[in-house]
Amino acid sequence: MINLPTQLSEFIDPKGVALLMWDMQKGLAGKASNAMAVKSNALRLLAAADPLGIPVFWSQHNLPSLEHTTGPFLLWLMKKQKVDHPSLLKESMKAGGDDAEFLDGLKPAPHHIVIPKSQPSLFIDTPFDLRLKTLGIKTIVIAGVATDIGVEFNCRHAAALGYFTVVAEDACGSYTQAAHDRSIDFLRSWTTPVVSTQEIVQVWTR
Repeated sequence: MINLPTQLSEFIDPKGVALLMWDMQKGLAGKASNAMAVKSNALRLLAAADPLGIPVFWSQHNLPSLEHTTGPFLLWLMKKQKVDHPSLLKESMKAGGDDAEFLDGLKPAPHHIVIPKSQPSLFIDTPFDLRLKTLGIKTIVIAGVATDIGVEFNCRHAAALGYFTVVAEDACGSYTQAAHDRSIDFLRSWTTPVVSTQEIVQVWTR
């Protein structure tokens, strides 16, 4: 039987953990209702992870052109942009655009691993799973935006592939507090430990 972690220190043991900075870009994390807190706590996680050699992954969300976007995500973009027909959609999150840039003061270091993607899970059409397996990663600590979209998607997808996840609650955010709280409530009831940045930092710096 698998040796299951039960304590936070077991989940996030530096020998088998990675840190994921999810969509820390101006057009995404920059629009969260608690963007300043997300940035501040993400920096604390990075400062604790890097000295331990914990692998740090960054998702880099770049959308394809509208003609190459699937129907479900066209509908999602219509809701996000508050239009009632796909012909009214505007291109966004294009590679090289200001909204696709990482937040000022919160950018990948040269030794971090940046993975471009266009879906709300880093496991789809990317080498993320292969990189984790190569590094012997068992748990992914997640910080970023949006809690109710990519953060929750990645926790669900990771579990389906056999990974544990830990959510840094105060280093995550959404576009409304209600959306953030709804996903946090679900994740607390599921397989994912939901903890504070301080709790993670205490384990990594003791």
